[in-house]
Amino acid sequence: MKTINYEIDGLDCANCAKSLESYLNKCQKEGIDSVNLNFLTKTLKVNYQNKELSIDELLKIIKKGTDDPVNLTYKKDNMDYHVKVFDKEVITLIIRILISALMLIIGFAVFNLLSKETFDVFWWCMLSFYIISYLIISYDYLFKFIKSFTHPKTMINEITLMTIASIGAFAIQEFPEAVLVMVLAQVGEVFEHISVNKSRNIIVNTIDMRPKVVSKINNGKIEVVGVETLNINDEIVLKVGEVLPVDGVVVSGNALIDTSSVTGEFEPVLVTKNNNVMSGTTIVDGTINISVKKEFKDSTTAQILKMVIDSGEHKSRAENFISKFAKIYTPIVFALALIIGVFVPLIVSLVNGNWSWDNTWYHYIYIGLTFLVISCPCAIVISVPLAYFIGVALASKRGIMIKGSNYLDRLNDVKELVTDKTGTLTTGKFSIQEKKFDIDEKTFDEYVSVLESHSTHPIAKAIVSGLNYKDNYETLDNYHDLSGYGVSGIYKGHELLFGNYKLLAKHSINFAKIEDYRNILYLVVDKTCVGYIIVDDTIKENSKALINYLNIHKIKTLMLTGGNNKSADAISKKLGINNYYSNLLPEDKINHLKEELKQSSSHYAVAYVGDGINDAPSIILSDVGIAMGGLGSDASVTNADVVLMNDDPLKIAEAISIAKATRMQAIFNIVFALVVKITIMVLSLLSLVPMWVAVIADTGLSLFLILCSILLLKKKIKVK
Repeated sequence: MKTINYEIDGLDCANCAKSLESYLNKCQKEGIDSVNLNFLTKTLKVNYQNKELSIDELLKIIKKGTDDPVNLTYKKDNMDYHVKVFDKEVITLIIRILISALMLIIGFAVFNLLSKETFDVFWWCMLSFYIISYLIISYDYLFKFIKSFTHPKTMINEITLMTIASIGAFAIQEFPEAVLVMVLAQVGEVFEHISVNKSRNIIVNTIDMRPKVVSKINNGKIEVVGVETLNINDEIVLKVGEVLPVDGVVVSGNALIDTSSVTGEFEPVLVTKNNNVMSGTTIVDGTINISVKKEFKDSTTAQILKMVIDSGEHKSRAENFISKFAKIYTPIVFALALIIGVFVPLIVSLVNGNWSWDNTWYHYIYIGLTFLVISCPCAIVISVPLAYFIGVALASKRGIMIKGSNYLDRLNDVKELVTDKTGTLTTGKFSIQEKKFDIDEKTFDEYVSVLESHSTHPIAKAIVSGLNYKDNYETLDNYHDLSGYGVSGIYKGHELLFGNYKLLAKHSINFAKIEDYRNILYLVVDKTCVGYIIVDDTIKENSKALINYLNIHKIKTLMLTGGNNKSADAISKKLGINNYYSNLLPEDKINHLKEELKQSSSHYAVAYVGDGINDAPSIILSDVGIAMGGLGSDASVTNADVVLMNDDPLKIAEAISIAKATRMQAIFNIVFALVVKITIMVLSLLSLVPMWVAVIADTGLSLFLILCSILLLKKKIKVK
């Protein structure tokens, strides 16, 4: 199977896009396996069975499924995701609306001021103005309506509904209303087009704050160049207020940087020589020279932006629901309009024996036409995917990368979080917790430091760093690294041992064993125990807050760790974790996770969070896989559904909260739209709503729900 991504332009409405997507997914005979069409981001992803089709070949297939003037190009790796809010199409449509509205006003004035009776010269003059006005505003609708008869499977759409309604209004001599319906429909198109493009640009601007140019050092001179021209190992200079356009490493200088656009953390971070820095970060104070390590198109911000834009490829349940709903809802309402406008007056006339036009046929035909106007599902079809699109963007703004709308939606169903310990709930970095000695402290620190400085073990490095002994060491002789026990050597004529209780037992050293779940390392000088150091991994600052949040929301927690039982028991009690298993190998973790997944269902999801390569299989296996760490090549990050950019456990709670807020917005959009539409339908049945009000209600509904979805970006997420 081969996958190709395209940019698709020219689709009139979200419902038209849904219809085209549905049509293309049935084109297996043409070599297409499946497609995903995102109206918001104007992207078309095509999975071919074998051979890739050329753009011309694909366009021929597309034109069989839509009457819109579609344009197709290959999606570029380094594309600008911004779109023009007022493009040529919108400007042309605005001009048409203004001209048509002017002609409508003139026609209405002629009829009301000059025409005395039907079919006099002024009446014909008025009709001419109405017809010209109608043709100016609706020639594209009429052309697509006529062409739609060649596509009977996809012909019941917004174009068809509005065209039939306006032609019907003309037929019953409601000329101003016939024109006004089309004018308002096109006004709705303009506002919808502007709103969708504006929302996309807002999202892109929220995530992508990279500059277009940067100061580059070239042969000792500084020159301003476009960021897309930067190559790996180029050196650039950044000063206060400037934003880093690419990922790199600091080669000189030091600065405070704001990483909030990437990690969601608003506390400035100090970076100095050899520190890695990510694109999108802002220089708060200082000046640094940076060596480029990733090109502009491969930078962290570019990957985040691509992930957000492509998130619509994985649709949420709400989006899948409205796709099926629109297929059923629109034909049903169309059928109801037909029944009301044709069959009801026919039955009434037959029963009453009265075929009066004014009292029966006109009344019901008008109601049926109003039904057609209000029945368009575009408000729902646009606003629900937009809500999830913005939910993913909101998460990325807070340093949480969610790789699809479906994963964001699935977070709502998480009823159990299975978690790794080291590097996930703890920092994964050892530090000295306690130190006790019976000799001079400086001598104690010197003996321990000289021994551990020869070891590469993470605990040894943590001890050397923690003791920070600054004097020079003398030569250490007869050094031995005793795996699983500790280290030994001869220093200044003294026989030194430093390690766990097993090392002391092995050498028959008398000592008072300390019962503690942490790592206790004893120092022995000339067969006498003179002190000890307790070292342990540190619990992350927000681990407790995460578990509290999960417990409050009745989400079970299970910790799986390769660490010892005492450590696991102590940490689980300290954090409030429901259950744990210790001394596990990677395959043991998978087996325990499989047991938990047996409870999984459409409304019960099991999430797994980990940070290392050994967690990758569990991350893949879970319903929602969550990885700690930035966008790197680590297997756990690559295979995760959710990535926490700054390793903060509390971001899991934020992700769940954002998922809940997004689903609530999607549900609100669906319910509110249906309530408004059903209300208008009922009022039209009671002859309380004219056709033009139904058009305004439909357009206003779309704009209102789009605005509500956009406001998700401003939502405050509180989890503590």
